[in-house]
Amino acid sequence: MAETKKTTTAKAGTTKTTASKAETAKTATPKVAATKTAAPKATQKTTAPKAVETKSVEAAKVETTVKVETKAAPKAEKKTAEKLIKVTLVKSSSGRLVKQQRTLEALGLGKLHSSHVVPDNKATRGMIFVVKHLVSVEEVK
Repeated sequence: MAETKKTTTAKAGTTKTTASKAETAKTATPKVAATKTAAPKATQKTTAPKAVETKSVEAAKVETTVKVETKAAPKAEKKTAEKLIKVTLVKSSSGRLVKQQRTLEALGLGKLHSSHVVPDNKATRGMIFVVKHLVSVEEVK
């Protein structure tokens, strides 16, 4: 397996030895191991400066909080009466797209002729639009 070649030159009388690839790979592994053991030492050196940096960042945060002035709280707004709508399931959701079935569940409609009162807003209107062929909508006073 380990093949070596010996060549001699006539002038100097020296012998030159060439190692095979397998021997080169075996000698390379201890060098890799040596670099792995050196890595933790490098990380220990870098952790100490980070701790110093965090202290300076915390000091900067304290300074900024001192400079901030408190503003007067805004007055509480009166809630206006939200408009409500009543959604009733008229057709079954079986055989429909999964998106439509999940939308009906989100609206609170499970069985035929079940009703649910929901707020009249853009999100609810979008959900109703997806299943408009399956439901009926009425305004609630």
